[in-house]
Amino acid sequence: MKVQHILVPTDFSERSEHAIQVAGSLVDFFGCTIDLIHTVPMMKYFHESMDPLGVPFSLEKHLYPHCLEKAYAKLEELAKKYIKKEYRGKLITHVERKASEAIVKQANDGHYDLILMSARGEHNSIHVMGGTTEKVIRHSHIPVLTVNEDLDDQELSRILVPVDFSDSSFFSVIPAFELARELDAHIELINVIELYSMGSDLVPYVPATVNETSIYEQLIKRLSEYLHEHDQYELNIQRTGVMFEDNLVYTHDDQIYSVKLKTKVVKGISAHREIADYANEYADLVVMSTHGRTGLARVLIGSTAEQVSRQVNKPLLTVRPQFFEEVVE
Repeated sequence: MKVQHILVPTDFSERSEHAIQVAGSLVDFFGCTIDLIHTVPMMKYFHESMDPLGVPFSLEKHLYPHCLEKAYAKLEELAKKYIKKEYRGKLITHVERKASEAIVKQANDGHYDLILMSARGEHNSIHVMGGTTEKVIRHSHIPVLTVNEDLDDQELSRILVPVDFSDSSFFSVIPAFELARELDAHIELINVIELYSMGSDLVPYVPATVNETSIYEQLIKRLSEYLHEHDQYELNIQRTGVMFEDNLVYTHDDQIYSVKLKTKVVKGISAHREIADYANEYADLVVMSTHGRTGLARVLIGSTAEQVSRQVNKPLLTVRPQFFEEVVE
């Protein structure tokens, strides 16, 4: 996965500071430039800045410059603390109505490869995440990596990829393969059969009575078809003869790279709960598409990916299908 320019948002909380520390640990692996951005709602700046400034004062001449200078100084301190000098990029401060909007605008317009941010904010609440991180995941045009704990590339050996038979979900296999190849890791697909779902929203509809082996065979067949239809990725499935264990192989000219591909089929009440529980116990990293069965971002984000992002404790990389158009150079 090509990562040359990372945007790291911070609200100066302990958790967001930890995300900067994680970003700093990745620079040796990716050799990338890291920009820091601090954005909070303008009304918070307004209330915090009135007393020291006194009245009368001008918002343009006094309030905003004072707040931005203070924030910039904090960003400088954090950059010097966690990021090697040669990898430090821009320090960006904004006064905006909503932090998530400023982060997404900067990311989408700034030629970044990745947003790296804490899965939760200063209050360690899903509501804080819902107000910022989830909105960034939903609206960002570039991949978003959220972290709750340390991200050690030496321990990233198991990459979990949730799939639901849709092309959009299969797309997440592409960046997962590149990461697995670079990290010497293996990929595990997980498909959840929601026992009480109606058939109208499943592609294809799978009744709860169907066994895991049948689902596995259908899944590998459909993924193979997807890779054949998108042969620009130069990936294919190599069957091993062992159930639930195959290889994902990249071939280009005389180069051949193989990554072990496992498949897990589970039955449960809700997909997001099963994915999060399995990831928390067995995975080192989750790679997940922000689009799903319907092809509409808000549908999957609202029902599965959003819930997974709230409940998973492991690093989560969310991607949109239009990205990672080339697996390798």
